[in-house]
Amino acid sequence: MIRKILIYTYGDQSHDNAIEAAAIFAAQNDAELTGLFVRPDMMGYATVYGSYPLNLAQSFYDQQSEFAAKLKASFDKIVAKHDIRNQWHEIEQFERRPKPSLYADYIFVSQPDKESSVLFNDADFVDHLITDTGLPTVVIPKDWSAKTFAVKPALGWVESKEAVSAVRHTLALMRKAENVDIVTVTKKSNLDEELIEGIEISEYLTEHGVLTKFYAEHLNEGDRNEADTILRHVRNHERDLIIVGGYGHSRLREIVLGGVTRALIQKSKVPIVLSH
Repeated sequence: MIRKILIYTYGDQSHDNAIEAAAIFAAQNDAELTGLFVRPDMMGYATVYGSYPLNLAQSFYDQQSEFAAKLKASFDKIVAKHDIRNQWHEIEQFERRPKPSLYADYIFVSQPDKESSVLFNDADFVDHLITDTGLPTVVIPKDWSAKTFAVKPALGWVESKEAVSAVRHTLALMRKAENVDIVTVTKKSNLDEELIEGIEISEYLTEHGVLTKFYAEHLNEGDRNEADTILRHVRNHERDLIIVGGYGHSRLREIVLGGVTRALIQKSKVPIVLSH
């Protein structure tokens, strides 16, 4: 049962798409939506600028207050359209970020910008939400404009702890969907094993009342990794949500070498649910 949803906002940018998706999801589940504005670590940033850190910190604080007011106005306008229970809070980036997540069911956040500001690295922030909270984190693309959410999801499946966590966290969501595509990315070296794993997860979801269809998609020569294969399936089959386990490898390894999680977050044109 889904009853508490969080939407994280920050900075001087629009989060309307993420707020809209969170509001739709809250209305679908008769859940309460809490909007959070995250203030960056302004004192730590200001001290690198010499002998006037307090003046700089105050200037940053005033600026962030303006950003917060603007985002709260957007939040209030969007949730009013959906007639859902809601509240709004401001929190500090490093002091209290994990605490609200202790009492929530889902987290929503905007897709990170390709160029984060020095003051607030939103890519790192989203990474930490996925790895530190233990909750399903929904990343909403900046240009997402659909009016439905999670009607036709695609589950990117590989037999792992993270993927199992994603499945268990999203069972209620998948039961309500029209149908779910289970997508296993196959390689020639272990094709039989991957097909068996795909059949097993299909049976598991069917037993839990989820209407599924299984696809074994080949990793093509032009695909950088499995993320490209999954994204191609989503485009070709008009899926409106991707469900995957997040950071099956260490986060550092994915940052340095690249990986499926980071590629999906950066490239997807549809929302993604990630669970670690």
